[in-house]
Amino acid sequence: MSEISQKQGRPRISSPIQAGRSRAASGVTLVELVVSTLVLAVASVGALTYQFHAVKRAKAAQSEITATQLAQLILEDWKSNGGSEFYDPIGAKMGLQSAGAEKYYKTTLNQFPMRIQLQHSDVSNDEAAGVTLREIQVTVSWRRDYRDQNPDAADPAFTATTYVRRDQSGG
Repeated sequence: MSEISQKQGRPRISSPIQAGRSRAASGVTLVELVVSTLVLAVASVGALTYQFHAVKRAKAAQSEITATQLAQLILEDWKSNGGSEFYDPIGAKMGLQSAGAEKYYKTTLNQFPMRIQLQHSDVSNDEAAGVTLREIQVTVSWRRDYRDQNPDAADPAFTATTYVRRDQSGG
């Protein structure tokens, strides 16, 4: 469509340069493409980092749950044996193996290598009544990197403790 200029009386026709600009304005420039690619890359890296940490925390939580369940199982079995100082969880067929030291065991549960240590101490003894109160304790520890090696002091551990009356438990 042409417009007639009132001053000159001639038809006014858009030049090809002006027509090209209006077509280019509707497209995407290289700068816009690079910027949008950069924004997408940053968002993707952020999402992958979040997913990596979420998986790592889920694995840590699962190892803590496994350690808690194992400690509770051993503690209940030991308690049913009266908290005896001769208690050996290997005989209970829970999949434990000796780890070298006395009252120190190892196992792998849910693909988590664990170390278990048993401790006991008599906390109260009433000779007249024939009652001895014994504290029994199970500590389950594991390496932060989940290797099948003895944990360090900085590695996580879970300790479960209970008390047993030796006169009532048959121990």
